[in-house]
Amino acid sequence: MSGIPLPRRIRALDLLAHTTSSGFTWIVATEVAIFAWAVVGAVSAGWPDSLSLRLFALLTAFAILHMEATRPAEERRRAAHLSGEHIDHTGVWTCAGALVLPIPLVVALVLVIRIRRYFIARKPPGRYVFTTFAITSSALAAQALATATPLHNWVRGARVEPNEVLAATAAVAAAFGVYYLAQTVVIGIARGLRGDWSWVSILGHRKENADLAITLCLGLIAAWGAGVAYGLLLAALSVVVVGYTRHTQRIEQLELERDRLEVDALHDPLTGLANQRGFNPAAALALVADQARRRPTAVMMFDLDRFKQVNSRLGHLGANEVLKALAGVLRTSVRRDDLVCRWGGEEFTVLLPSTSRADAWAIAERIRSAVESMAVELTKAAGGRTELVGDFTISGGIALSPEHGTDLATLQEYADQALAEAKDSGRNQIRLTPAVPLPGPRSNRERTLDPS
Repeated sequence: MSGIPLPRRIRALDLLAHTTSSGFTWIVATEVAIFAWAVVGAVSAGWPDSLSLRLFALLTAFAILHMEATRPAEERRRAAHLSGEHIDHTGVWTCAGALVLPIPLVVALVLVIRIRRYFIARKPPGRYVFTTFAITSSALAAQALATATPLHNWVRGARVEPNEVLAATAAVAAAFGVYYLAQTVVIGIARGLRGDWSWVSILGHRKENADLAITLCLGLIAAWGAGVAYGLLLAALSVVVVGYTRHTQRIEQLELERDRLEVDALHDPLTGLANQRGFNPAAALALVADQARRRPTAVMMFDLDRFKQVNSRLGHLGANEVLKALAGVLRTSVRRDDLVCRWGGEEFTVLLPSTSRADAWAIAERIRSAVESMAVELTKAAGGRTELVGDFTISGGIALSPEHGTDLATLQEYADQALAEAKDSGRNQIRLTPAVPLPGPRSNRERTLDPS
């Protein structure tokens, strides 16, 4: 990795990203199957009765009011690129519709909610379509169970006899169960085929499941309110649903801000690379792991040559763009598990786990060559004129563990001394610490090391 990874909550999860061929086949097959289920069910159900049409209108209206009332927080999620999965409380209305509506209106309700939500959330279309099919499968499964039992009629206002209370409770629990199970199977298998078969990935986190349980309970109340109380209870419930959604959105926003503070504390704000606070613990762990496996570790120090002249030539803002471009070169020049850090100013350090002397030299030379050919696009504030600037070079020094030491500070000191020699020898070059280490690291950069 070319830095320290972001917390899980901030990384966007896209079911279609890195999907294998079998995963893609599963996604397409389930979408086709759910589509066929919806079409066949809608055709066989016939024209809905007037009560069903009234319930559909009520649920649709309150679902749209709910989405509009909670729209600002959803737009903030989009602006923050927070596209990770979360429980969408529009499931209250989807669940309610599944319990009281026939199949054609259940599908129509899901489509109205999902289409409206898309223009608010603006999530990746492929993923959004797949999630919509998963939600449709849950609604259809719950609807099938409700109509196969007296639950459908009970929720729509039929009397529940005392001896039927236990059966009604069991039917509600079963409806909730199939609603949860349908999405779990559809999405969980897609995640598994992508390579993550963990129970948490498939079944969801405890917090998410608790949130879903509350959503389904509110959906049951909404269904009963629409069918029995002629929308009056539904109006009161919508206030509760909006309040609950806003409360959870606020908590999510606070958690996001907390995570960003954690990320900012470990990363350099200009380049996005790890800073010393983020780099040092990860580098120490990598060194210990290599030592346990008896593998070498390379530590490199780099310094952009004549940075004061770059600053004078391009100005402070231009020099910042050069540093950002250099960070990009470092990211693309190292391997996935390598660690890159902006050590300070124009100085960078790189740790290469399980890397021999020859491989470290090759990677350092790749970085040096890339910087030498680097062109940075700058836009002048006056007039907005854009130009490409170049003529940058970098010098570097390399030390290896256990050859030159086993702790990060010692290795960086040797690499820093080798860097000093590269600077003294004319810049734009790489120097290796000699194969036989000095008696101890020296703190001044004036000591010249013989290149190996």
